[in-house]
Amino acid sequence: MSNDKIIARIDNATKMYGEVVAVSEANFSIEKGKIIGFLGPNGSGKTTAIRMLLGLLKPQSGEVSLFGKNPFTNSSARHLIGYISENGNHPKWLKARDYLISMARFHMDKKSAIIRDDEVLTEIGLKAEGNKQIRKFSKGMKQRIKIGQALLHKPALVIADEPFNGLDPVVRRDLYTLFKKYQSEYNTTFFISSHILFEMEKMAEKIILLYKGRTIAQGSPLRIREMIEDQPHSIQISVDRPRELSTMVVNHADRDLISQLIFKKDSRSDDEQIVALTHKPRQFYDLITDLVVDNKFKVKEMRSTDEGLESLFNSLTEG
Repeated sequence: MSNDKIIARIDNATKMYGEVVAVSEANFSIEKGKIIGFLGPNGSGKTTAIRMLLGLLKPQSGEVSLFGKNPFTNSSARHLIGYISENGNHPKWLKARDYLISMARFHMDKKSAIIRDDEVLTEIGLKAEGNKQIRKFSKGMKQRIKIGQALLHKPALVIADEPFNGLDPVVRRDLYTLFKKYQSEYNTTFFISSHILFEMEKMAEKIILLYKGRTIAQGSPLRIREMIEDQPHSIQISVDRPRELSTMVVNHADRDLISQLIFKKDSRSDDEQIVALTHKPRQFYDLITDLVVDNKFKVKEMRSTDEGLESLFNSLTEG
């Protein structure tokens, strides 16, 4: 691939925290105009790699480039980036509209900022809540605000660290569509960190796998899917009527879609959760989304545990 299509790159980069190796001789590139999934279990070094790309951390060895420059010593390219952090970093006392306008003012005049504020609030589904203080938002609404601020200036590159955390399946689907829109209309590149494979394979054109700080595989979603076809996926669902939803899942699922369906207590809230084991997470996710929408379930959280990816990484590293 020609260098003019590569907008960011990590070459044999290593970053250590004392004796702990967070990233070890990692190698990957980000191509212009693509949606790229950056996958690995929690603690695999994804956030450290992202911080090196942003110029917030300097590797002990190797090289990092962003739009052809070292981001640690040259910050001129940062205005081309939209960043979605894993943890909330917005002032909770501000109203959503005022927050987005203040963030947009870093990139444009006040009149343009007001216009973009209105457009983005509509895109992220928070137009009606624009005059509400962020501190009163739900976890999912705060996550959408983080995504919205990253899109305000129509950046060339969006770097997102677990952007879909806390979002229900319907909102996730809407944001997939929004990212695709920005890719199509503005040629925006997306580099999205996640630990959920089936989430990324729905939208990414390339997937990079990181395990214990090392890049161990990368390629198309089809190639990665073929590598893990036999790995099981455990999916946890917190919903307002778990028994009712589980009955519907059983009644509507194909015979080989679910290997196991059990209930367990959520250790954080003591609420009952559904835990499903499937070899076909994409089909399972689609089924759940349809059932939630059609029957007006309230989903508090839906997440894939690390078992499937962990099994894959173990098989790759041991092989």
